[in-house]
Amino acid sequence: MRSLTSILLCWLTALALTAQPLCHVVRYDEEDGVASNHLTQLLQDEKGFMWFATWNGLCRYDGYDFQTFKAQVGDGCHMATDRIRNMALLPSGHILCQVDEDYFMFDKATCLFRDVTDEERRQAKDWLFKYRQSRSLRKPQGYTWKDSYQTQWTLNGDGRLTWLDSQTGKETDYPLPVAFKTLTFAMADNRGNLWAMDFGSIYQFRTDRQRTQRLDIEPKAEVKCLFNDHEGRYWVTTKDDEAVRVYQKADDKLVGYLGSDGRMHQNYTRYGAAVYCMYESKNGTLWLGTKPKGLFRLPSPQPVLPNQDVYHIAQDRFGRLWVATLGGGIYYTDEPEAEKPVFKTPHQYPKDCCPRARFIYIGKDDIMMIATSSGLLTTQLLPKADDMQFVLHQREANRKESLSCSATMDVVRDQQGRYFVSTESGGVNLIASNDLLAPQLAFKHVREHFHVQPNDIVQSLATTANGGLMAVGSHLITVMDSSLQGRVMDASDFQANYRFSEARPLELGKGRWLFGLTDGAFVMSEQQMHRKAYTPRLVLTCLEVRGEKQEVRNWGAESLDTLTLLPHERNVTIHFAALDYQAPERISYAFRLLESAEDSTNWNYIGHNRSATLLDLEPGEYLLQIRSTNADGEWLDEMRQLVIIVEPTFWESTLGQVLIVLIVLAILTAIACTLLYIRRIKRKQHETLEAYLSLLQQHASNSKQPIANSQTPKTEDPMLQRVMKFVEENIGNSDVGVGDMAEAAATSRSGLQRKLKQTMGITPQDLMKEARIKRACQLLRESDKNISEVAYACGFTDPKYFSRSFRQSTGKTPTEYREE
Repeated sequence: MRSLTSILLCWLTALALTAQPLCHVVRYDEEDGVASNHLTQLLQDEKGFMWFATWNGLCRYDGYDFQTFKAQVGDGCHMATDRIRNMALLPSGHILCQVDEDYFMFDKATCLFRDVTDEERRQAKDWLFKYRQSRSLRKPQGYTWKDSYQTQWTLNGDGRLTWLDSQTGKETDYPLPVAFKTLTFAMADNRGNLWAMDFGSIYQFRTDRQRTQRLDIEPKAEVKCLFNDHEGRYWVTTKDDEAVRVYQKADDKLVGYLGSDGRMHQNYTRYGAAVYCMYESKNGTLWLGTKPKGLFRLPSPQPVLPNQDVYHIAQDRFGRLWVATLGGGIYYTDEPEAEKPVFKTPHQYPKDCCPRARFIYIGKDDIMMIATSSGLLTTQLLPKADDMQFVLHQREANRKESLSCSATMDVVRDQQGRYFVSTESGGVNLIASNDLLAPQLAFKHVREHFHVQPNDIVQSLATTANGGLMAVGSHLITVMDSSLQGRVMDASDFQANYRFSEARPLELGKGRWLFGLTDGAFVMSEQQMHRKAYTPRLVLTCLEVRGEKQEVRNWGAESLDTLTLLPHERNVTIHFAALDYQAPERISYAFRLLESAEDSTNWNYIGHNRSATLLDLEPGEYLLQIRSTNADGEWLDEMRQLVIIVEPTFWESTLGQVLIVLIVLAILTAIACTLLYIRRIKRKQHETLEAYLSLLQQHASNSKQPIANSQTPKTEDPMLQRVMKFVEENIGNSDVGVGDMAEAAATSRSGLQRKLKQTMGITPQDLMKEARIKRACQLLRESDKNISEVAYACGFTDPKYFSRSFRQSTGKTPTEYREE
C-alpha cells in the first residue's frame, strides 16, 4: 500500500533549521497497481516515464498510476510467460526484456512486445549489461547520488541512508522511520530523487531542504500581531498567554517581554492583555490595541480608549489617530499626544451597518479605506472629520464586478498603484476602478482571473519588494509576482502542517519574512519562496476512442502528433500527466480545443483532473492544447499539442454534399414541373369551360344555330356536344339531375363525372350551376325581368338561394350586377 512515510514532525524540529536536507520515503506495492510483488529491474525512459520489470509483465508509472503491459494472444509474439527477469533501455528507445532464458523487444510507441531478430538475440546479453540504468545494492559501497540541491546521499542495501555535509565533509546518518527488507537495485531519476526496490515493494526517496525556521515561542500560543519598530527590533504578540515578545532583527534573538507596567523584562512576563495591533506614531510613541481592554499608549499602563476590541491603528497627515474596533466602528482623536485624548466617531460614519471594523488603510492621496465585516468603506480625508462622506461597497447579487464577499479583512497597495482587498471567504479582490471615491467600484476576483488561489480564505495581505503580492490563508500562502502569476506554498513547502493566524506577515529585511501561526511563528526567506521550480514534461498517457461498435485504447499516445478519427469515431478521451514524481498531487491542468490558428478559445481549467473528453466532434481539423502547472502551482508556457483530424462520412464529404445538393435540386425541379403541369392542365380546363359557357350565351342570343353545329375547341368530342346540348335545352329545368345528363350523353354517371373533370375540371352539378349563373348574368344585362323571374328562368326554384349562389360566383348580388 502506498504510504508517505515522511519524517515525523518531532524529528524535524531536532534537525538543523536552515541547511538540513530532508528525505521522504514513498512505498508502492500491489495495492497501488504494481503488477507483482516480485520486482526485478527498473529504469526511466527519455520521456520521463518510470518502468519496472516484474514477474507479471512490464509496469509503467507516470506519477499517478501504474499500467501493466503483457504479450497478448494473437499479437504475433512468442513470449510464453510474463516473467521478466531483466531489462534495459536501448538507444533506439525500445526496451529489451529478458523473459526466463529468452529475449523480447518492447516498443513503447505501440506498447507491444515482439520477437527479437537473430542479430538482436546475439547482442542481447551485452546490451542488458551496457544499457542498464540501475545499480545493485548488494555491494558493500551502496549507491551514491546527488539530488537537485547538490546534496550527496548514499543508500545501502540494508536501508541505511547517509548524507554528506559539504561544509564539514562529515557523513551523517539520516533517520528513516521505516524498516526495509534487503534492497536489490536502485537508480536516481532526472530530478535527483532515488528509486529503489526489494522483492516486494518499490521505494521512492524524495529529497528536499528545510525552508522555514520556527521562532522560539514558549508556551506555544496564537500570534495576533507582528510589528517593526524604529530601533531595529520586531515585536510578536500572542493571544493565549497575553504576552508581548521583542526580538532583534539581526539574529532573531529574544530581547525581552513587555510587562503590564509598560516596561521591558528579561524573564518571561505577561502583558496582561491580548495585543491585536501595534502602531508607532511620527514622534515615536508606541500604541497597542488590545481585546477587550482597549487602546494603550506606552509607557503608560492605563488605556486611553477603554473597553473596546481594537483591531488596527493608523495616523493621517492631519495628525489624527484612527482606531478600528470590532463593535464600535472607527474612532479618531485630533490630539493623540494629549494627556487624555478624546476619541470620537465621524458624524457620517455608518456605525449601525458597519460596527465591526478590522483594518484602516490611509493612502498618500488622502483616500481612506476601511475593511469591515459588512463591506469596504471608502472616503476622502478632510480637515474636519465630521464632513467626511463614506461609501459602502458590498457583494451584490446581480453585479459580477462587485465584491466577492462583503466580509473584508485587509487592504494593500502594490508598487504599480493597484489596490487589493482580502476577504474572509471570497479570496483577493483587485479594485479595477480608477476613481476610488466613485459610488460604485468594479472588482476583479484574483482567483477567477488568474487561477492561482486554490482557497478563498485570505486572512491578510502583504506586498513584496519586487512588486509582488502575498496572500495568507488559513493553511497556505499564495505568492504572486507583479503580473499576478504565482505559486502556492503549503505543508510540503513548510515541511509542517502550519495553521496561519490573522497577523499580517512582517518583512524583517534582507529578504526575510516573519509569519504568524496559531501556535507560534516562523521565518522564511524570499529566495526560498521563489526557489527555482522544476518544469515537468507533459505527456499523453492514453487515448480512448469510442466509435459505434467498440472502444479502442492506445497506451502509446505519447508517440502521436496527429490523431485521425474515422467517420464513425466522434468521441475521444485524452489522458495526460506532467511527469514530476516529487509532488504530482500538486499539479493542476488545463486544456482547450482550437478549430483554427486564429481561434482564441479560453482555457478549460480542470484542477487536478488529468483527462479531456471531446464529444460529438464535427468533421474537420482541430488542435488540442494541454498545459499544466509545476508542483509550485506556477502555470507553465510549455504545452503538449495534438492535431485531431475527424474524417467525414460520405454524406459529410464534398462529393456527398454536392450529391445532396443535386438531389435536392432534382426534387425541387420535379415539384416545380409538376406544379407547372397541373397549372397548365387547370388553365386548359378553365379555357374549355369558359369556351362552352360562352357558346351557351351565344346560342341563347341566336337560337337559330343549334350548339351541335357550332365549332369549339372540343366540338370534335361527341359526348361533350351531347352534354352541352342537354345543358342548353334544360338550363331552365330545375328537375333535371346528373342521371338525366348522363343518359343524354349516352354514358354512365361515373363516366360523365370523369369526362367533365378531365376536360373542364368541374363536376356535372357545377357545370349546370355555372351555366345557369352565366345565363342569369345575360338575362340581367339584356332583359327587364325581375330577380325572381330571372331565377326561375335559370332553373332556380328559390330566389334567395339564387341570390346567394350568384354572389358566391360573381362576388355581387343580382341587383348590384344589374345596376353596374
